[in-house]
Amino acid sequence: MAEWGFRLDLSTGELSDEQLDALYEAGCDDATFAVDETGAYAVFDRAAATPEEAVLTAIRDIEDSGADVWVLRVADEDDWLTAPEIAQRTGRSRQSVHQLINGERGPGEFPAPVSRRDRRSPLWSWEDVQAWFARHEPGSVPDEPPQPSADFLAVVNDRLDLRERLRRLPDEPWWPAVDATLPLVS
Repeated sequence: MAEWGFRLDLSTGELSDEQLDALYEAGCDDATFAVDETGAYAVFDRAAATPEEAVLTAIRDIEDSGADVWVLRVADEDDWLTAPEIAQRTGRSRQSVHQLINGERGPGEFPAPVSRRDRRSPLWSWEDVQAWFARHEPGSVPDEPPQPSADFLAVVNDRLDLRERLRRLPDEPWWPAVDATLPLVS
């Protein structure tokens, strides 16, 4: 078993002492609860066989706690990085990373930014960058424990988002048409 770190954004602005006690008793003693400008969240360091198991058991523990709190989103804050952050993680200079990005050095085909492409500080997916280094320069990236895949996080967050929309908009007349056009299972 390894420990997996992740953040869960919660459905409340603040947590009462009673809610915190219920969460602790439900098995969330491996989480730190806090509040920022978006509301309450939990940062877990959870022991599990896989990162996916860690995330799913944490969601279950929170939602089965009786604290009247549910999970809105799983945040993987470390997946999107700027070029200077890529340089720091790989132990390279900023100039070296910029040369790889621009194709002036290395084998080329460096991953494209996933966000803010046309801005001054675009963001790259660490998962994509790490895979590129593993393919072209094995051993140049420090070993890290595996994290939940981007696909897993996307599916979980899509389901959490859909659940929240169903909770807020249960009687919208267009739900049957959406379900018929875009079924969850094909």
